[in-house]
Amino acid sequence: MTNNESLFKSLSPSKIDSSVEIQNWLSQFSINDQTFAKLLLSRLKFISRDKYSEWLNKTILSIIDKQFVFALYSVRKLSQSGNYPSYWGNDKQVIYRPGESQGSEDLVYSLIANLVRANKDRLLDHPSLDKLKSNKVRQYILIDDSIGSGERISKFINSMLKHPTFLSWWNLGWINIHIVSFSRFHEAEKKIITNIRGKDNAKQKIRKSSKIKFHSELVYHQNWIKSRWGENYEPLIEFCQAQKQIPPKKRLGYGDVFSNLIFYHSVPNNTPGIIWAKKSKSKWEPLMPNRTVPTWLIELLENNNDKIITTSKLSNELLNAIMLIKKGIRNPTSLAQRLNTDTQYAKNLLEHLKMTGLINEHSRLTSRGLDIFHQKNIISLQSWDYSMYIPNSWCAG
Repeated sequence: MTNNESLFKSLSPSKIDSSVEIQNWLSQFSINDQTFAKLLLSRLKFISRDKYSEWLNKTILSIIDKQFVFALYSVRKLSQSGNYPSYWGNDKQVIYRPGESQGSEDLVYSLIANLVRANKDRLLDHPSLDKLKSNKVRQYILIDDSIGSGERISKFINSMLKHPTFLSWWNLGWINIHIVSFSRFHEAEKKIITNIRGKDNAKQKIRKSSKIKFHSELVYHQNWIKSRWGENYEPLIEFCQAQKQIPPKKRLGYGDVFSNLIFYHSVPNNTPGIIWAKKSKSKWEPLMPNRTVPTWLIELLENNNDKIITTSKLSNELLNAIMLIKKGIRNPTSLAQRLNTDTQYAKNLLEHLKMTGLINEHSRLTSRGLDIFHQKNIISLQSWDYSMYIPNSWCAG
């Protein structure tokens, strides 16, 4: 695993301010809540289809061995209800896959097909039980985008084990499973192993935990939220929890995972619901409806040259930053405290102000910045304390 930040795209303050679509989404919040909404957006990590594809190809090629044949399967949700079917039909073939788009699964299917074409002697594409038997397959690679709670992957494996033939192979120790996901939570590993059929104690000849290996680019600890969301993650959690227009179970994402990783080809349901969820009969408009990343957002992320924002479009946040800089507050940490954000976001704001020519390299106002400071649209900074934060949606009236 390599924590390579070049894999990711993110939304800078200038990109957030320059996007009409994002501004429309932000307008659904109060002025105070917009600060937290923008901070949340800036902390999201986006990975493109190309980057994900490159990573997946590299990872699978590092797993396969010339002396073995590997079977590749895309992990998918098999049923909306609690009673999921066997993955194998009576004819020992993989059960029917719906014809309509399946989101991230479609991309994984395509990548698997390409890999198999290039490695026909070692890889099999979603093979049947008969084909597994004839090729004496012992190595299985199950592919998912990300693993949060681990529920989907454990149910998927159990659906494979519902067929007596596959179950017998599993009990005999003839199956070794490699679970490949770009990211996973460390806590999910134990849950997956626990929830899979069979026992995992020292009395077992072959413990089920020895049959499973995990491969990921990123491994998070669910309680180490600071590593994902930055130093001021607690107000962000309170902010998301307070959004009554979002169903309670979706406010922090599925299983309260509160992930910040988003794929161009799919928005995981363990990310904050405020960006993708919509309550029934609610007027609320999510930024990424139906858990998809809109084309305009991909174009915004891929634009390496941040759009110059004109004076008339400067946000209250930037105007407040100008006022603070004029008062001599130029240190990112001090700015963050006064603007109700975190240090990294404050650094990005300073870079944005430099790019627009409002401050110089020494973080002092230029003549253009001074002109804006003296204009009437400079607003007064409100006194704000994170420890006393009460989201706007909690307030009566």
